[in-house]
Amino acid sequence: MSQAAFADETDRKSPAGEHAAPVGNEQHHGHGGSDAPPRQASWLRIFVLVGLALAVFAGLGAVGFRARSRQQVDRTEAATAARSDRPKVLTARAEPAPAHIEQVLPGSAVPLFETAVYARTSGYLKRWLVDIGDIVKEGQLLAEVETPEVDAQLLQARATLAESRATLVRNKASEYLARLNLDRIKLLNGKAAVSQQEFDASDGAQKVAAASIEVAEATIHASEANVKRLEDLQQFQKVTAPFAGVITVRNYDPGALIVADNSNARELFHLAQMTTLRVFADVPQTYATSVRAGQNAPVFRREAPGREFPGTVTRTTNALDPLTRTLRVEVTVPNADRSLLPGMFLQVRFQLDAPAHIVRVPGAAVTTRSEGNKVAIVDPQGVVHYKAVQVGRDFGTMVEVVNGLVGGETLVIRPGDDIPDGTVVEAVSASSK
Repeated sequence: MSQAAFADETDRKSPAGEHAAPVGNEQHHGHGGSDAPPRQASWLRIFVLVGLALAVFAGLGAVGFRARSRQQVDRTEAATAARSDRPKVLTARAEPAPAHIEQVLPGSAVPLFETAVYARTSGYLKRWLVDIGDIVKEGQLLAEVETPEVDAQLLQARATLAESRATLVRNKASEYLARLNLDRIKLLNGKAAVSQQEFDASDGAQKVAAASIEVAEATIHASEANVKRLEDLQQFQKVTAPFAGVITVRNYDPGALIVADNSNARELFHLAQMTTLRVFADVPQTYATSVRAGQNAPVFRREAPGREFPGTVTRTTNALDPLTRTLRVEVTVPNADRSLLPGMFLQVRFQLDAPAHIVRVPGAAVTTRSEGNKVAIVDPQGVVHYKAVQVGRDFGTMVEVVNGLVGGETLVIRPGDDIPDGTVVEAVSASSK
């Protein structure tokens, strides 16, 4: 169909076509001339119809989009309302303890050797040659004690010894004479020249003389021992150092009376060996079996945390104190430069094997109920379940759980009575706060 025929058909169908006689004349007249006006009117109508159709489709699309958006908003609001009904709780994860842990424990330093030096003989302090803080060598003279009584006793003992020796000589001579008389009596007794009584008297005298020799010899031994004792006491006039170390105490001045063998007397000096120290620490029962002789245990001072001193576990008591349930451990620390002093409060760093199945949780996640300690666990659906646990060491912010958890559980921090078992909650991680 041509464009002119399509235009005529359109004109006949339109309401204006009922009164189109004049227009028909115009069309008839127009066959012989130009057809531009009819074509422009036809295209204009087409454009109008297409625009109306697009407008209708756009309107329908806008209505559908608004309906879908409204539905989505309703769903979001419903989900938000459902979530808003759940109480929000702070949560944290239960973390398994590491296989090896570092445990810092307090320790007390003592010298490797230390002793109180007393006088072993009574007298007056003549002089002292060292004072507190002085470094001495083994066998070095520390002080001298005057002992006039011991000196006099030694002179008397030596005189008694000389007397005993002289008595021995006399007794030997008497025994020799008695033996000669006995031999003569024996010869005469065989010839019946002497009586039996004289023979018995001579025999008894000889035996008495021999016994007196033995008595004299025993007396000499006793006298010699007494002299040796007093000579030793006299040697104790010189007080020497039993080992190399540092003088930490001096209690007497020259002229002071020194009484030996007196339990209430003060010591002359106190000597300590400081080039090596012993540090004693008490390891809790949890890690008692992880400490062994030979393992490294460096020490440090809180006042100087940047410097550590190498230490080695020397020995343990191999038994726990029943009162504290701790193991006493001795750590040997070289101290050639004397940077550490006896009596210092030190920190000992132990590398220990952690017990198996230990889990660490925040201390606020453990609640104490009438039936024991419990934790509130949030499952993947947000439901709270309470579980009984056995608590180990308490570090304040963190607590060790030795039984009841395996690690990785989500725990409620500070669960209250308003969150009973089975409550559906919205978990908020405490680490994100």
